[in-house]
Amino acid sequence: MSSFGRRVLIQWVFVGVLLSLAENGICDEVYLHVEVTNALTGDVDLTVYCKNIDPTQRVLRYGESYEWDFSGNFSTTDPPFLCYFKWSDLPRTYNLVVPIWDFECKEHCQWFIREGGPCKYYATNLICFPWN
Repeated sequence: MSSFGRRVLIQWVFVGVLLSLAENGICDEVYLHVEVTNALTGDVDLTVYCKNIDPTQRVLRYGESYEWDFSGNFSTTDPPFLCYFKWSDLPRTYNLVVPIWDFECKEHCQWFIREGGPCKYYATNLICFPWN
């Protein structure tokens, strides 16, 4: 088996173990720091609402950011960073943090919200994801 194949296999085994540990819907206590930046084109305001962590709707102008900190038990069935985004009457949702994937969010997880979906850097590469 190639070196790449072994790494992929090990990662999938690790993910399987983590998933089985989180099977009851509760992960261990975590600390997360998440930042969202409005990167929509055309000077459009972005409304952000993450009901499980903050009951306040935030309106961000282009280039503005808002940050949340979370510490405690993380429920996989009711995740704190399942957030709602709205601009120009277009509502969208996205789960900004999945603890078994987003290890870097413990330090600082920064998202850039674009029309096509939320984006974040992995090393030096900006990767964008489709909306839910």
